[in-house]
Amino acid sequence: DFTASNGPAHNPNSLHFMGNANVPNQYITAIQSVGSILEQYDTDKRYPVYGFGGRMPESPTQTSHCFALNGDVFNPEVPGVGGILNVYRHAIQRVTLHGPTYFSPILRYVNGFCLQKAQEMS
Repeated sequence: DFTASNGPAHNPNSLHFMGNANVPNQYITAIQSVGSILEQYDTDKRYPVYGFGGRMPESPTQTSHCFALNGDVFNPEVPGVGGILNVYRHAIQRVTLHGPTYFSPILRYVNGFCLQKAQEMS
């Protein structure tokens, strides 16, 4: 969630704040907590990672409601929870938090991605 409602990443009250390398922010804590559980059920340990609500450096005047955090919309997967954390840390430094919060574009995209993966597996 790269919407401005989280507060600017440089603000200690922001969910994205990374002021102390030894203290994970709330997003990192959530990624580690949920990821470590889900990872046990995934055979290839590769995860497509998307963001929404931010302005990308390539289009600084347009809010993107669905973007691959690794920058590759054709191959958005990263290896393991560590890969998710790496692309998140990189993205939070590049993406300008904006908004508004629109869930439907990313939900539609992810739904299509899942349907495609399901077809490939059958």
